[in-house]
Amino acid sequence: MEEIKELFLELVSIGAPSGFEEPVMKAVVEKLRPLTDRVWDTPIGNVIGVQEGTDPEAPKVAIVAHMDQVGFVVSNIDEKGFLRFKRLGGAATRTIQGQQMKVITPNGPINGVAGIKPGHVTKPSEAYTVPQLEEMYIDIGARSKQEALEMGVKNGTPIVWGAQPYHLANNYIATPGADDRAGLTAMISIAKNLSKEKIPSTIYYVGTIEEENGLRGAAVALYNLDVDLAVAIDTSPAGWQPDVSMRDIYYEMGKGPAIHVGEGGMSARTGSRIVREWLIETAESEGIPYQSGFMYGGTDASAIRLTKSGIPASTIGIPRRYSHSPVEMLNMDDLSKLIEIVTKSLKKLDKDFKLHRI
Repeated sequence: MEEIKELFLELVSIGAPSGFEEPVMKAVVEKLRPLTDRVWDTPIGNVIGVQEGTDPEAPKVAIVAHMDQVGFVVSNIDEKGFLRFKRLGGAATRTIQGQQMKVITPNGPINGVAGIKPGHVTKPSEAYTVPQLEEMYIDIGARSKQEALEMGVKNGTPIVWGAQPYHLANNYIATPGADDRAGLTAMISIAKNLSKEKIPSTIYYVGTIEEENGLRGAAVALYNLDVDLAVAIDTSPAGWQPDVSMRDIYYEMGKGPAIHVGEGGMSARTGSRIVREWLIETAESEGIPYQSGFMYGGTDASAIRLTKSGIPASTIGIPRRYSHSPVEMLNMDDLSKLIEIVTKSLKKLDKDFKLHRI
């Protein structure tokens, strides 16, 4: 558990929003290199490591996690040095104002804050409303546009929340970037668990880019790989908080990983029954707690299922509160159990595994 937590905290410390994944790409390559037979990155930015199996007739599997996080990007700098910005991914507007920010320049990160109008001059009609994104700005302490430019900030500079991981009771951690640094932590930990094993199946470990901006990396990640099935590892919105009805969100933190039946909003997309039941069979036979229901949202599995002639894929997730905010919260026990389920499932795969539905 301590090794898993240490890796997770290392990965969430790396700021890399959608379209600017290079820092975490380098970290994933570095982590996978000693654990796999070979590792490479693609021109679009996906990272792939492979552990060769012992049986060419056994199914080949992709374990996928996305490398990006929700964030922002500088769109303009005014003459006084304040930064205007746009969203990268789905950060809710009300999570932004008054927050610490980290502006990631070529010279290193710069601290900033999302400014807020002084309460003393705020009209009553404004006091309890959330301004539109276009009205917001980030203050980095610069006294002019020129000074901001000299600090390394320009249009197109990425931004992430600057909050630090916050440890809570019962093994909970709240932090920016839990989505999907938790998935990357699981993927790397699974590779480590299997690095000294001789198993029949060849395993591809795939870090994808721009999941938060439309599953763009996953749409092409497996195109040139000889893969028979795939598991996407992601975080999943959890309920059991005062302002969320369990009618809408099924999962609860601390009750085990989420093996999804499907995902989506009002209309559900089911994942691969073959992949789902394979994971569930392992969890039940090993006595590992898990949950299974529908996820509100989408994951890389949706894009993978449309690759080539269709690759059977499903998602296993870590239940997480406070989605796309600076305090995304998860339970480390859920993450540890997910790693255990997937590791043991991969060990059981052999040439007798049935890939077809009928």
